Amino acid sequence: MELVEGRFVQQLFSFKGRLSRGSFVLLAVGEIATFAVVFVFLESSLGRTATWILYPPFVLSVLALSVRRLHDRARSAWFLIVFVIPVLGPLWLVVELMLRGGTA
Repeated sequence: MELVEGRFVQQLFSFKGRLSRGSFVLLAVGEIATFAVVFVFLESSLGRTATWILYPPFVLSVLALSVRRLHDRARSAWFLIVFVIPVLGPLWLVVELMLRGGTA
């Protein structure tokens, strides 16, 4: 896996390079689980407004992972604009990012 070769933070926040389907799913699930645990901890101990600090790094990391996965699919980062299409856009992105294999 790519996680062993590079630094973990660089894997989460770098927009350069490619990301295989397996690594993308592993990192995305891990990131969502970590976000949920930290969110619940901050909300219960410091209140709801303390959780706002989690959103910028989370969104940046999700964008970085998605862009690198799109690079593996031979697509530009501009393909993420598909997300704004109601209902079909997010479903199309899920298919592109999680179900389809990368290019050679």
